[in-house]
Amino acid sequence: MKLLEQILSELGADTLKSFSVVPDFGGYFRSIKGVSEYSSVKVVLSLKKNRITVEGENLTLGKYFEEDLLIKGKITGVKID
Repeated sequence: MKLLEQILSELGADTLKSFSVVPDFGGYFRSIKGVSEYSSVKVVLSLKKNRITVEGENLTLGKYFEEDLLIKGKITGVKID
């Protein structure tokens, strides 16, 4: 994760509120406080100040540990509110 944090830092991103999406597999989301909406096509994640809306197909929640969440399925869009 050190390499990912270095890349995000150099791009000016907030490494505490970052995510990675792997096509046709799912995504890894950090600093998640909770899940406010969940279905197989839409997951809304709560952060401290913002929300992340994940849209796709066959979405399922994977492991949640220390504010990190794995979402499995085909992610077609991610929106930060």
